[in-house]
Amino acid sequence: MVIREDIVASATQFLQDPSVASSSIESRMSFLRTKNLTQEEIDAALSRVGVQAAPGPMPVAQQQQQQQPQQYYQPAYPPQYQAWQPPPPPPKRDWRDWFIMATVVGGFSYGAYTLAKRYVVPLIAPPTPEKLEQDKKSIEEQFDKAFGLVEQLAKDTEELKATEQKRTEKLDTALEDIEKIMTELRNANQRRELETQRVKDDVQILKDSIPKAMNTQKDLTDSRLKEVNTELTSLKTLITQRMTAASSSTPTNGLRTGATATPAPAANSTEAAASTESTKPASTPTFNRPSPFSGATGAKASIPAWQMAMANKDSAATPAATNGTTSDSNSQQQASASS
Repeated sequence: MVIREDIVASATQFLQDPSVASSSIESRMSFLRTKNLTQEEIDAALSRVGVQAAPGPMPVAQQQQQQQPQQYYQPAYPPQYQAWQPPPPPPKRDWRDWFIMATVVGGFSYGAYTLAKRYVVPLIAPPTPEKLEQDKKSIEEQFDKAFGLVEQLAKDTEELKATEQKRTEKLDTALEDIEKIMTELRNANQRRELETQRVKDDVQILKDSIPKAMNTQKDLTDSRLKEVNTELTSLKTLITQRMTAASSSTPTNGLRTGATATPAPAANSTEAAASTESTKPASTPTFNRPSPFSGATGAKASIPAWQMAMANKDSAATPAATNGTTSDSNSQQQASASS
């Protein structure tokens, strides 16, 4: 028979253990036999350890008799190397165990019977006529309720449909009104934009024309002032000539006294006449007021013809300029009011 080397090596390690080496050879051999080792394997393991095997196997009865005292005197081995022990005998059952078992089995049987009677039997057993009649009545009642609910749902659906139709018509009407209003607002906005653009153009035209009109009016005023200055110069020259002519004449003593007493009023009247002519260029062309020198000369003072023609021209130009300025101011007021 072939020797199993791995088992022999394991048995050799077991026999070399210090706690096992103190036991007898028979106990060690009996333990190895319990591990299914053959006699050749046991002998090989003992030879490797250096222990001689027993001369031969002993009878089983004698071996058991020898093992019992050896087990009594042998030292305690570790749990993994103890010999196999026979199983303990089954425990004996008395009347209390049987009573408990009967109670438990009866309880489970009663519970299973109750569950089967309550839940399983109604599913398996055929229904009785009374049960069928009762089920029929309940089914009819359920059908009547279902049909009533269907009719109610149909009525509610019709009402909702009519309400939705009215709401849809109102919404369509409102949308049409909104579209009309939006169209009117859009047209009004366009008209407003056109009017605003026209007002802007008018204002721009006025802004461009006002400086021109002011420059024109300034030029006209400058020319009129120059003309008035020229007239004043000519008037001064005329008065100077008249005064020179009056002083060179030979008046009487009374007249000489009056002539020498009245030069200052004459100068004052001359300045007053000049200021009157500057403020009123369109006055009468002739002066019928007597001169302070009329008593000495016996003649009336008069304005030359070219000065009368210039005065008439200025009086004709002044209303036209005034009307132009008034129209410009009116147009500016209208533009500011529209903006």
